[in-house]
Amino acid sequence: MTAGWMQLKLLEALHDVLDPETGVNLVDLGLIYAVEFEPADGSVQVHMTLTTPACPAGGVMVEGVERRLSQFPEVRSVAVSVVFEPRWTPELITEEGRAALGW
Repeated sequence: MTAGWMQLKLLEALHDVLDPETGVNLVDLGLIYAVEFEPADGSVQVHMTLTTPACPAGGVMVEGVERRLSQFPEVRSVAVSVVFEPRWTPELITEEGRAALGW
């Protein structure tokens, strides 16, 4: 399996990780900026953000990302970087996310 294909599978899996405050998945909320997979060592690097730096659910969401991606047999380690540049805005929410929020 190529690294690109695996990255797509990992990103798709992150649709299973929900923001506990809204019940919407992190991908559709626009919180996942990048997923990188290194097939040589099975490592995954995720760059994600939170709606605000003081988000009380941040730790739960990071743990959810780590737990979900660790379920893949090809993945040996997961590192999540929480970044605030670029800053999250509601414009990053997908159409699916907006529908789930009733917007």
